[in-house]
Amino acid sequence: MTTRSPILSLRRIRKAYGPIKVLHGVDLDIYPGEVVALLGENGAGKSTLSNIISGTVQPSAGEMTWLGKAYAPADPRAAMDEGVGMIHQELKLLPKLSIAENVFVGRYPMKAGRIDRKAMEDRARSGLHRLGLDISPDRLVEGLSTGKQQLIEIAKALTLNARLLILDEPTAALGG
Repeated sequence: MTTRSPILSLRRIRKAYGPIKVLHGVDLDIYPGEVVALLGENGAGKSTLSNIISGTVQPSAGEMTWLGKAYAPADPRAAMDEGVGMIHQELKLLPKLSIAENVFVGRYPMKAGRIDRKAMEDRARSGLHRLGLDISPDRLVEGLSTGKQQLIEIAKALTLNARLLILDEPTAALGG
């Protein structure tokens, strides 16, 4: 019998904002291929924990390991570079840009000193197809449903080769 190792381990994670204690020593293991849901009422610390894992917030105490090594991302870019992506509950797409431009904003593929639009659109199309979204990557984001915009955010994270994808309250943006 083989023993699986977690890709992410959290031990005794604490977070306080001044005198307000939000997290009180969280332990969590996440294994490859696993889907984990954090459930709790508003203010329970779900988003805070997600933000710690994704490098948006620093813990007050505790340790994390990622793929068996110490993990303490200084910021979201450091977490992304390690393969941890996060989709926030507030969508952050730019409506006047195309889907492909939104997927690659800040990291456009270049060729001969110019944006390689064909490569960008081909890679965006591949990411969208992977999610079952049959829509042209050159279409503007403006006017797309919230659900489709969420899938675009996920496609963006997948183009970063995220090995762990955190969705913070993924249904909150869908209204209710």
